Amino acid sequence: MRAVGLLLAALVLAAGQGRAPAFEQYRVIEAAYKGKPAAPVIKTAEDRRFRTMIRTGAADGPNFAGHFTVVEWGCGAGCVSVVVADAASGEIHRAPFKSLGWQPRKYEGKYKSNDDKFEQLAYRLDSRLLVVRGCLDESDKCASYFWEWNGGQFKLIKTIPAEVIQE
Repeated sequence: MRAVGLLLAALVLAAGQGRAPAFEQYRVIEAAYKGKPAAPVIKTAEDRRFRTMIRTGAADGPNFAGHFTVVEWGCGAGCVSVVVADAASGEIHRAPFKSLGWQPRKYEGKYKSNDDKFEQLAYRLDSRLLVVRGCLDESDKCASYFWEWNGGQFKLIKTIPAEVIQE
């Protein structure tokens, strides 16, 4: 009987390994911030370097995890950089990568990077989940990365390697 239980547990674990985390699993409990977005607090040299992009993006208001704004800007062909700005306080948080590159890949077995509707970044106002599809810091580490935001930093919860597109 114990062997059957262990086998069942192993099957359940194996079945869940291929599944991508869902936004609904990381719902924000508190209501979304409705006030005027605070001006980003520019502290570091990196913040100063991209202050215009950060200020412009943060002015749009929260789009992530209740009261945060994911601010994105291009850093070259197929490359994006990101910070997370707190709409209530203006505090700026670093993304879990410096830049996100692009190579022809298939993500999670269904999203092709050469598709017009491909999203390198996916996030929602009502969720703490950040989905990142691409190659971190201009490396060959191309995958779908799923990070949970805890209000101050990101925790990597799952990585699904990308497949080279065969065409």
